[in-house]
Amino acid sequence: MLRGLCVLLYLLVSLTASANTHNAQVAPKAFEPESLKGIIKAQRGQPFVLVVWSLDCEYCQTSLRNLADKKRKVKKLRIVTVSTDMFADEQSLGLMQDRLQQLNLAENAWAFGAAPPEQLRYSIDPLWHGEMPRSYWFDAKGKAHAVSGVLLPKQIDQLLQNQGFIYTGSQ
Repeated sequence: MLRGLCVLLYLLVSLTASANTHNAQVAPKAFEPESLKGIIKAQRGQPFVLVVWSLDCEYCQTSLRNLADKKRKVKKLRIVTVSTDMFADEQSLGLMQDRLQQLNLAENAWAFGAAPPEQLRYSIDPLWHGEMPRSYWFDAKGKAHAVSGVLLPKQIDQLLQNQGFIYTGSQ
């Protein structure tokens, strides 16, 4: 009986460690004033979309769903998410992580860090005043095109074509 209990305890500890390791891999990172430069560099000359969203923005949720649907069809679509919810708020961080995992968008996720929100918004776009949803469509050279409002499927198709994706509607 003691041996069985030890095996059970070992399995429980192993599963817990595995779950914690998995969660750590997909947890959003803190977005600070210099983060965007690193994000652009990490894309290595590939077009991508940076989506700014918030947990309490219903229109943002629609944009995220539409982008997730498109990503299922266009595997090479690179999506970076930046939540304006605070990284330091553990409850919000958990909700962000859950939401992005549901949509399969947790791979490159960020949340506003310790700097003041105004400074973080400015670091993304000096002309942006905080309206959401907001997205930035980067071409292969790192030049961005800003879009305010809900992203609809037809609009996403057009933006993909404009940003250098070869897209025929069924990739």
